[in-house]
Amino acid sequence: MSKIESIIKKIGLNENEIKIYLALLKNGQCVISDISRHSGVKRGTVYQYIDNLAARNIIRKTVKGKRILYYPEDPKKLLTILDHARKSFNEIFPELNAMYASTSSKPTVRFYEGKDGLRSVYREMTKTTKTLWSMFSADRYFQIFSEKDSKEFINNIYQSGGKLRDLVQNTKLGAEYVKEKWGGKTAVSKLLSKDFNFSVDLLIAGDKVAMISFDNLIAVVIENKGIAELQGNFLKFIWKSVK
Repeated sequence: MSKIESIIKKIGLNENEIKIYLALLKNGQCVISDISRHSGVKRGTVYQYIDNLAARNIIRKTVKGKRILYYPEDPKKLLTILDHARKSFNEIFPELNAMYASTSSKPTVRFYEGKDGLRSVYREMTKTTKTLWSMFSADRYFQIFSEKDSKEFINNIYQSGGKLRDLVQNTKLGAEYVKEKWGGKTAVSKLLSKDFNFSVDLLIAGDKVAMISFDNLIAVVIENKGIAELQGNFLKFIWKSVK
């Protein structure tokens, strides 16, 4: 299919209709047999589509004696068709947008299992241009992930232009993590109070929330703006209350 045919197809004509129309443009008034010969479309197929083209005012027909002749409309007619289509689409766009909004607001939930699954979650969450909020246990984290893994995740944040804000469970290893600034230049870490215990780690970035259970090696990623904002506000509130 030529470039011209590909572009004309966008107004809703099929390949045979396009060939018929172009044959008329090139040759002027034709009877059905001539249209078939010039377009390469079988005569019976020309009869099948010629009335549809006439109904859309892309071609016209006239009678001379006992002969029915067909001739093309000015190509500007195609622009008129496009303008009408655009106006019609603009009329229904608000309704289409409302349909999309009603479904796109529904949370997308994904489940992951095993060490590789958890690693995939961390790779996804750390490739963010936003601030990644984290509440985690250094003890559980480093039982599963190596120092190499940790450097990869931190580098993802750095390369993406994001930031990391860690709320770390108060253990000996957690205290070392905060003191030694293992999160690198992109991170700021705070140690939670000793009575703040939790068994599921939490990551929030943009519209995504990840909950990770290192004990069971499972993770859930929820993608929803409202849920992410709510969970993010909880962590921000805790962040402000921790020295």
